Amino acid sequence: MLADRCVDADTGLIFDIQGHSVHDGPGTRTTVFLNGCPLRCIWCSNPEGLFTHPVMMYRQGKCKGCGDCLAACPSGAARVVGDQLVHDREACDACQTHECVDACLNEAMVKSGKYYTTEEVLRILQRDRQFWGKNGGVSFSGGEPLMQRPFINNLMRRCKEVGIHVCVETSSCLPTAHYLDALRFADWVFTDIKHMDPVTHMKLTGRGNALILHNIETLARSDWEGVIMPRIPVVPGCNDSEANLMATVDFIRDIGLDVVNLLPFHRLGESKHRQLGRTFDMADQPSPADATMQRLKELVQSRGVLCFVGWETPF
Repeated sequence: MLADRCVDADTGLIFDIQGHSVHDGPGTRTTVFLNGCPLRCIWCSNPEGLFTHPVMMYRQGKCKGCGDCLAACPSGAARVVGDQLVHDREACDACQTHECVDACLNEAMVKSGKYYTTEEVLRILQRDRQFWGKNGGVSFSGGEPLMQRPFINNLMRRCKEVGIHVCVETSSCLPTAHYLDALRFADWVFTDIKHMDPVTHMKLTGRGNALILHNIETLARSDWEGVIMPRIPVVPGCNDSEANLMATVDFIRDIGLDVVNLLPFHRLGESKHRQLGRTFDMADQPSPADATMQRLKELVQSRGVLCFVGWETPF
């Protein structure tokens, strides 16, 4: 059973694998989303990636009210209230057997998170590489892909052995030795800088930013030869002030980097929060206007730092 499997050097938990991705590094890529994250950002677009085990997601629009899941659930975590199916999410999130998913023929209940071995992932990548072109490869995202340390180190090492270009999208919120050890096998790193003020960073993500900034600076000043692409997720009302943007850009410039990616906030993760029985506090927050992003880009470049907006990938 999946519940009996563990994360180790040969087995990891992955909640999605997307081929033909053009948003997660140079060229066309396959993006592998790994479970686990040390942060709890209030704008998180992949809340299913916060779990360290497979979890049930309920898609109400597909539910036919047949009741098969009620009969299958061993803990009575689901019940009908009026004409709605209601879940005890604490019980559902702790469940490791997911009989309801197997019983639901309408795919209203699906399981997010699957255990893969290193070789299983490599077979998928080898299958996809014919579509990447000369600049493509694999991108490891999440969640925080580096949290599953033995698995991701082994997987990235194997990728390098077979000549696959490796990109990592990371929060950089990890023990420094672990962080640097894993990135030995990476060619390109996207790293978020969500806010420069430690108190505000704590409010927005649940963690301070000292370790994150230390890790980014340490990597930038090391002899690692890959590409470091700092990213600022631009979230209106949270981190989009001119003062914070300029402080972030000055930090990037002062550690010897000369490029930044501004990534506008979006609400695409709202449905996932709903499927997990959670409230998305940013559901009514619009994305920043194009004119706003252009203005911020000009501010960044006034500091002598090259700026890319959205999903542009330079070089």
